[in-house]
Amino acid sequence: MKNVLLLKGVTPYDAGATYIEEWASVLRKLGCNTCVLDGWSLAMPGWYSYILSKYKFDLVLDCNGNLMQYGAPDNLPPEVIYATYCHDHPGALERLKYVDERTIVFSLDNRFCSYMDKYLPMIKHREFIPLSGSFYPECVPYGERTTDIIFTGSYRDPEEFRRLARDKMEELGTTERRFLEDVMEDIIVNSQYTLQECFSRILEKYNCSVSNYELNELVRNYFVIDSYASAYYRDKMVRTLLEAGLEIHVFGRGWKNFHSEYKERLIIHKGGAWAARKALANAKFALNMMPWFKEGFQERIASAMLSKTIAVTDESVYINDKFENGKELIAFSLKDIESLPGRIKYLLSHPKEAAEIAENGYRKAQSHTWSVRVHDMVRKIEKDFNIGLMKGGGDEGKELELEMEFPDKKTAVAEALYQLQKMVDVAENDVAEINSLSATDSDFLMQKFEKFVRQFSGRIDGMDMSDTIRKSISSPDGDISKEWLDLFSMQCKALIGRLLLEEEGLRI
Repeated sequence: MKNVLLLKGVTPYDAGATYIEEWASVLRKLGCNTCVLDGWSLAMPGWYSYILSKYKFDLVLDCNGNLMQYGAPDNLPPEVIYATYCHDHPGALERLKYVDERTIVFSLDNRFCSYMDKYLPMIKHREFIPLSGSFYPECVPYGERTTDIIFTGSYRDPEEFRRLARDKMEELGTTERRFLEDVMEDIIVNSQYTLQECFSRILEKYNCSVSNYELNELVRNYFVIDSYASAYYRDKMVRTLLEAGLEIHVFGRGWKNFHSEYKERLIIHKGGAWAARKALANAKFALNMMPWFKEGFQERIASAMLSKTIAVTDESVYINDKFENGKELIAFSLKDIESLPGRIKYLLSHPKEAAEIAENGYRKAQSHTWSVRVHDMVRKIEKDFNIGLMKGGGDEGKELELEMEFPDKKTAVAEALYQLQKMVDVAENDVAEINSLSATDSDFLMQKFEKFVRQFSGRIDGMDMSDTIRKSISSPDGDISKEWLDLFSMQCKALIGRLLLEEEGLRI
């Protein structure tokens, strides 16, 4: 079997970490052994360096080139393939300059692949792989759902990005500032264009030409304009719906900073990715605004469809080509956001028609799962590098991180502390925010804990749940109580305390 090393990073709502976990699960089903590391663990980068020196890997996989901060691909053995999935614009990722011929870059927008061809010629292997999404295991029947509209994403005032852009222009000359102001106006007025296309359009207007290198530098240095455009239209979408009398339930950072005379219709929820997924499975409509993807897909769309929720999104070339608007999802033009409230209100008053769209979307989404996406990534890697990764016969791979040794006791303790604190955070700041807790929620946490036990019980003494607490929280019938969560967190904190007391001299 081939061995694959995967690195998790930190993204809003832990999306990147979720991608990696789902990819690892699919890779094991394909017959690969996987080792998943967390780039924010207390044990990094020591454990990463030790693993590379002691174990053989055929493929290393991350998001946004995160492993480059640990020296990849330079510190990888010459036979190891390095794959990274860019879920941001490649022009904004300066680290991509350091890829080599063993690197393959996957991108979630086909137009980003075209960008790499033109402006990042050092990338010899690349492929368009759209995003997929994650979902709660149980969906409320559509006719019984109690939330009309949900949005799972953060909020920043577009004027904040506009100010940031102007701050960057402060030391420029009058002509340069006017040029960048024109770009900011163009990307809003002509929203069908990407940032680099707007730069090219305005350069032509000024009768100027730049090299591909210089245009890439413009994109990287003023990528805040791209963020401004997506924030502008996210803000506009929400305002338009609120002003039309619709309520929106939101999960994400920054919504307390949203100001409107209709803000009472904006229902702000606490909780992280798990709470948002559960809420999504009880919503009729899920909003999405692309982070300026023009030929791509977005995880919120896939997550909605896989939750049997109607995805409502701005359109893209990919969406228009792959999905039937009004039958499998609701797609709208950024130039016609004003029509969106009417479309949603119509379907709210025609629940049978709405339920059909949700069901059609769910069926269509089965060809847009992470399983499909990972298969596509693996096939591209096999083709480009003449390597066989998938193993026939149905043999499933192992979770190597459960078997691999740590370089020393201190590194093992650091990793254990990190994982325990992560479980406390998820329990207290995510799962605890769910109104009605079920056995599915307790199983979600217990699976994390039992994996922790499998990894550390043989390496560090006492890394298990006490018999008293295990008996108190095992196999809850029906809904679980907040007391269950308190006991779970108490157990994790007790193990944290034990480790800190036993490891003299350990500093976090």
